[in-house]
Amino acid sequence: MKTYSHAVVVHWGDTDPAKIVFYPNYFVWFDESTRMYFDSVGLNWDTLMDKYGVVGFPIVDAHAKFLLPSMFRDEILVESSIEKWNEKTFVVKHVIYNKGQKSVEGEETRVWALRHPDDPTRLRSGIIPAEIIQAFE
Repeated sequence: MKTYSHAVVVHWGDTDPAKIVFYPNYFVWFDESTRMYFDSVGLNWDTLMDKYGVVGFPIVDAHAKFLLPSMFRDEILVESSIEKWNEKTFVVKHVIYNKGQKSVEGEETRVWALRHPDDPTRLRSGIIPAEIIQAFE
């Protein structure tokens, strides 16, 4: 499977009073990285919505393990890969490196979400098309 990575500079607003990254920001970076990962294989949100009717990838499980702190002005590297494809869900693994050291490990389980046919205000899970999975191989 392909891996996507990008750099993030830790800004003042990303930190707590001790200048350490406030933990929810890691989940923001995980979410951004998942979107950019899809973009990197030619599957941006517009394409996914127009061609497949997908309205998003809601998270049904997310967790992280914090190994080393990141601080104000650090430049961290976020690496993301899809660890597992299921029929209607997929698991994205995220690893954050700071100065070459693994500092955070995270994982999200996301659902391939479509509008419910009987009520467009509701969502339903859909089967992930094979060509989506193939785009990441």
